[in-house]
Amino acid sequence: MKYKPTILLCNHKGNGEPESQMEYCGNGDYVCPVCGDSYHDDDFDRGDDDSERLSAYDAALIWQSNGEDEDYMFGYTEEQLRRALE
Repeated sequence: MKYKPTILLCNHKGNGEPESQMEYCGNGDYVCPVCGDSYHDDDFDRGDDDSERLSAYDAALIWQSNGEDEDYMFGYTEEQLRRALE
């Protein structure tokens, strides 16, 4: 599976400025040219067969219920897991 960048819009954390398109930086990373906010698309990290991979949300629930133990992160970063719980 080849990753295809998508168009992402940034609302600048709701500060009232008009939305702008985030720029793709490579490796699934995007950055807003206006406010500097960044985003990582988890789809970039998935291999060809991710049918058995836990979703970030499910992994975050398991990680949280195990005291945020790094042994239960299932390949996600702490930031990704926290974001999934928002």
